[in-house]
Amino acid sequence: MYKTRKRICAIASIILLTLALGCSPSEQNPETIESRDRTSGETTESTATKPISAPTHSLGEVISISQNNLNLQFTVNSTRMHPGKGVIQPNKGNQWVVVDTTIVNQGQQPQTFSVVSFDVIDGNNNTYEVALLASALEDIETPTGEISPGDQRQGQLVFEVPEDTTNLKLLFQPHPIECEEKSTAAKGLDCQPIVVKL
Repeated sequence: MYKTRKRICAIASIILLTLALGCSPSEQNPETIESRDRTSGETTESTATKPISAPTHSLGEVISISQNNLNLQFTVNSTRMHPGKGVIQPNKGNQWVVVDTTIVNQGQQPQTFSVVSFDVIDGNNNTYEVALLASALEDIETPTGEISPGDQRQGQLVFEVPEDTTNLKLLFQPHPIECEEKSTAAKGLDCQPIVVKL
């Protein structure tokens, strides 16, 4: 009985040590890209290779997007910080920035948007993806999904950024997959993101 308990304690210690080593931060070269999966709920940060050259829009500005079969109005209504709730918290040293948006489908076909359409970029051109963990909060309702012709969807996107981050801008890419793959479907598409200063 004593030997069994001793073995269990030894195995538990090894598991905890492995987890601690796996979760500890490591130094990274500024040129490398730190990649974390969107589905994990953690943020992804990367050093941008070049600044975004698209025009910058303002909070509250109604932005018309018309290309191919896409006819939208996109607005960033407001931003705020979210402290988290219970066990749903940003990582230590980070904060959650909530971006409230409205998308209006003025076209003739349904349009679908997902979290891959949105990123934020900071003053050093680091990009941050949507923090999926924060979408579990009861006061967060995502604006993603299908929008029927004539309908609109308002909701919040949450991004986890370091507490000292400044000069944030939202990037909205209506055609992320086509533009990323540079496929034939991307011909005639404007793959520059919509940029809004937060």
